[in-house]
Amino acid sequence: MTRMRTDVKGLYFRRVSPLAPGITDYQPSLVVQKEAGRVLPLMWDALRKHYGGGVYWWPNVPESDPALELIREYLRAQGMQWFEEEESSLRLTFGGRPLEEVEKAWTSSHRKDVRRQRKRMEEQVGALRIWQPETVAEAEPVLEEFFRVHDEKWLEQGFPGLFDDERKRKFFRAIVRRLLGKGLHFSTLRGANEDRDVSYHFGFFSGGWMQWYRPSYRHEYQVYSPSKLHIGMLMERGCEQGWAGFDFLLGQEDYKRQWADEAMVVKSIHAGSMGFSPAYYWFSEGRPLLKDRYAGKLLLFRGKLRKWRESFESKKGT
Repeated sequence: MTRMRTDVKGLYFRRVSPLAPGITDYQPSLVVQKEAGRVLPLMWDALRKHYGGGVYWWPNVPESDPALELIREYLRAQGMQWFEEEESSLRLTFGGRPLEEVEKAWTSSHRKDVRRQRKRMEEQVGALRIWQPETVAEAEPVLEEFFRVHDEKWLEQGFPGLFDDERKRKFFRAIVRRLLGKGLHFSTLRGANEDRDVSYHFGFFSGGWMQWYRPSYRHEYQVYSPSKLHIGMLMERGCEQGWAGFDFLLGQEDYKRQWADEAMVVKSIHAGSMGFSPAYYWFSEGRPLLKDRYAGKLLLFRGKLRKWRESFESKKGT
């Protein structure tokens, strides 16, 4: 863990947290489970001795992880105050069942729509197939297409583009170089008659679970539900290959509910070492309230600001 300054959402307060805090949907402690009860309190003692007072943050710990209760016991024993936030991930368990059995958990209208949209899409682009790169050289040009297609779709809806930031693009390129074939799942949906992809997924495969992390699709194919078809074909492969299931990660979007049959809860804990701390008050009271009330409006504002900036720079350039 490390102490770092937050951005404006954290009002620039400092806190001690894992590296890349809040970026990963799950962030359990990396420790041999049978040793967790002995090792983790010693690690946290060392943390507090090194960093002293202030705010400590354990984000996105799965409720099933033994470390979660160990954190609570430790904070209780140290007399520290803490605040918990809860989110959940929607998932679909395969359990060794064939696709025909898995589909029975879906509504009749959802099953019919998946088949109908696939037929309509294939009338436009030919027989669909899942494509995955075998080498980094194969992946890199498609990744650049993914950046462009991803941001075009979000900008069209009035939201800011993720990959406008070169640092984000550099980070995703590094993931491809280092994790292709080692947990990264990068795939596209391709039609036999098309020379380009209609849907993209940048995610992960871990413990037998497909993790649906960062999808996108070409906006011109929106009426055919490309992401829905991509998910359906990956699930078909998963049932054939004996995957544990399909994990949609954090977020309660309606489309996830169409597929899922269970939810996994994750907890995020902010702890304070002082009786009163402006930083702890913000993370435990102020920020959650602001997030609940204004998160959507703030995202739309960022998108409008991005469009205004692009328009201004364009006029300035001419």
